[in-house]
Amino acid sequence: MHLESTDLAALERFFEKLALLPKPEPATPNLFSVAGPGQHENRLSDLMAFFMGGYPGAPRWMAKAVLHALFRKERFDHEPLQRIDWEAVTTEREAGSWNVESASTKRLDLVVSGNDFVLGIEHKVWASAENNPFYAYDDLLNSYEVKVYKCVLCPNDVKKSVWAPANNAGWPTLSYSEVLASAYELYGQDVAPSNQTKWQIFYQELLQHLTSLAHPTEEKTMTKDELDFSLKHFNDLYEASQRLKQLDNELMTEGKSHIATALQIDTTEISTNKKPEDWGDQTRVWRFFPHTWGENNGKGSQVCLIYYPSAESEGDESIGFEVRAYLESQESNDPWLERIEQAFLKVTPITKHPDLAWYRDGHGNDTWPEVAGRWQTLSAWPRDYTKTGAMKALGDLAKWVDEHAFQPETHITD
Repeated sequence: MHLESTDLAALERFFEKLALLPKPEPATPNLFSVAGPGQHENRLSDLMAFFMGGYPGAPRWMAKAVLHALFRKERFDHEPLQRIDWEAVTTEREAGSWNVESASTKRLDLVVSGNDFVLGIEHKVWASAENNPFYAYDDLLNSYEVKVYKCVLCPNDVKKSVWAPANNAGWPTLSYSEVLASAYELYGQDVAPSNQTKWQIFYQELLQHLTSLAHPTEEKTMTKDELDFSLKHFNDLYEASQRLKQLDNELMTEGKSHIATALQIDTTEISTNKKPEDWGDQTRVWRFFPHTWGENNGKGSQVCLIYYPSAESEGDESIGFEVRAYLESQESNDPWLERIEQAFLKVTPITKHPDLAWYRDGHGNDTWPEVAGRWQTLSAWPRDYTKTGAMKALGDLAKWVDEHAFQPETHITD
């Protein structure tokens, strides 16, 4: 007992230290990461094509960055680079040519062309290149009858399924970071001095978006302080995770006991899932399925205990609770479900009442249909906003539902 108390005291001190960790600054949202192409390969290629001169009047900044990056890798010649007329550079999306061998049209993601050169770009974000017909791409580029350059553009952490087929076909890979290095180097001489337009802002957003995609396997979810703290206190974190599992099981066991007592059945006649559901925002849910409510145990009518972090507890707790019942019918908009709903709304007060263990908010969030009208949800708050009050409300709600929906002598009828 003394050892257990010592462990809990140490864990409490750990939580005090955890609370002192500085909150990380929220990440600056990026237009194209939040509401743009994200990691979608085709839409991202469309956006790149625009900044490669893919439309009349569009800037060529991205095309210039790619060509300079290839020059740095000795994949583009110096003299052709110096004499490029950038106003004449254009880019085509999904350029295609008929392939006799396959009797189909093969399409290349991006084809950048100037007066005396053509550059083929196969763009890969997540997909493999194992099935890409590079031989057909070569035929397409050779048909331009100018100097041919080519590359596979991809994030830095390129997979073997991309670089191996590309290298075997003689197509060098070009990473986002290599393009970004050229883009930022050229930004001061090409982008910044140009007349102020919306394209400068969008181009900067695109570069920042590509930066976030450059190292997909190195994405960080913790700040350095958080990581250092977690590594230092790994044992405490593990102990805390085990305590959370114990709490989950305790709430399940106690909830099942209260329901069984209220329905005057054995706890073995109530099914639950193996672990609580995670609804996000640290909300967890136990579903309880009394066998007397249907034969399809684990899927049918049920009562639920919902719990989540809350500072509004009326006890010495930091947890909040909601109780729900879900009633299932085999037909949509079953009058039986509607009668149960009306009875629940009639009996449940919108403020705390000493004669009932639950109440509702009264703002239209108390009941609602689900699954095309074959389910009816009844939602309530424990009168006493504590774990004890929640268990009382859970058992009493189960008893009310049982009496009004599943007992023939009290079954609601017209």
